[in-house]
Amino acid sequence: MKDTKEPSASDAADEPDLVALLGSRLCHDLVSPIGAIGNGLELLEMSGAAGGDEIGLIRSALDAAVARIRFFRLAFGAAAPGAKPISAREMREIVGAMYAETRTTVLWRDEAERSRDEMRLACLALNCIEVATPWGAKVEVIRNEAAWVLHVDAERLKIDEPLWQSLGKAGVPSDLKGSEVQFGILSKLSRALRRPVSVSADARHLSLIV
Repeated sequence: MKDTKEPSASDAADEPDLVALLGSRLCHDLVSPIGAIGNGLELLEMSGAAGGDEIGLIRSALDAAVARIRFFRLAFGAAAPGAKPISAREMREIVGAMYAETRTTVLWRDEAERSRDEMRLACLALNCIEVATPWGAKVEVIRNEAAWVLHVDAERLKIDEPLWQSLGKAGVPSDLKGSEVQFGILSKLSRALRRPVSVSADARHLSLIV
């Protein structure tokens, strides 16, 4: 009879992060077609075959899509061993393009380059904040000696208390939606990195520390 021993905790720890690998795969597969659209747009711009307003709208949408894929790769993708740190300049470029045509302004106050794990925490936290700010907001991203601190000021916030409370708990809500998956991943990653999560909010302000 074959050995049907249950896998141990150490075996599970050695398994690849399939969610992160899936995120990397999706981002990788989307880059090529979006890059092709960018190349075609450059040809149109050089030829002058289309009006300026139309081209401007397409260019803005394309820049935002490329930036969001770069952002998703950091938030949901897998980091290769020895991956180089991410610079503050790169993060400002990404969030600047992502939110350029939205009602949200993100001020990236950190000046240092950070490891992929650190930037992943920040990106997941920012992605969580998007759920609470459908009407736009001003978001400051700060890194102190111990944690990321994200301050949000808005005219109105949409706060799902059980969802935000789940960040500091061992589990995730059983009714978690696809649009909220970042909460589950941030909760799991913060525990793995031994980084406690703190959330405080009222009708117009939210602070997230991780």
